[in-house]
Amino acid sequence: MTPRIASVPLSTVVAQLHGLRESLEPRAERAVALVRARWLFRSLQSVGHNVAAYGPLSVKNEGTMKLGDRLTFVGGMMPSSLVSHPGARLTIGAETQFNYGVSLEAWESVTLGERCMFASFVRISDRDGHRTAPIVIEDDVWVAHGAIIMPGVRVGARSVVSAGSIVTQDVPPDSLAMGNPARNMSLELVARESGA
Repeated sequence: MTPRIASVPLSTVVAQLHGLRESLEPRAERAVALVRARWLFRSLQSVGHNVAAYGPLSVKNEGTMKLGDRLTFVGGMMPSSLVSHPGARLTIGAETQFNYGVSLEAWESVTLGERCMFASFVRISDRDGHRTAPIVIEDDVWVAHGAIIMPGVRVGARSVVSAGSIVTQDVPPDSLAMGNPARNMSLELVARESGA
C-alpha cells in the first residue's frame, strides 16, 4: 500500500512561493550590496564590517580613506563619489547613510561622524578653488537634499542642515542651519515655535 500525498490547492502553493520570495529578496539584495562594497572599496586602507553599496558608486583613493562599520550607500539615478587626493584623509564614522548623488572630496581632511545621514546630491569638499581647509561633521548630523558644506566648516553634533543650504561657517551642536549662506538657529527654538 502506497501512502497518499495530500493535495494542496495551486493557489496556496503560489501564495507560499510568493511569500518566500518576498522574505528572501531583501536578504539577497543586501548580500549583493555587501559584496559590491568589498569590491569597490578594495583599495582603501580600512573598511569596517557590513558596509553596503546598493547603487552606482565612484571611488578614487590616492590618499587615505577609512570607513566605519555598517555604512550604507543607497542606489539611485546618479552615482555617489568618494575622492581622496594625494596626501588627503577622508574618514567616515560607523552607521552613516548616504543617499544617491552624494559627492565627498578630500584635498586635505574631511571627517564625518557616526550615525549621520546625507540626502541626495549633498556636496562636501574641503577645497573650493580659493582655499583648502578641513571639514568636520560630528555625530548624529542630518544633511538634507542638495546642501553644500564649504571648506573649514565644523557641523556640531545632532545638528540639521536644511535642503539647498550652503554652509560657510561653523554650525553649533543641536542647531538648524538654513539658507544661502546658511544661518544657524537652535533646534530647541525650532521645536518651541512649532509647538512640539
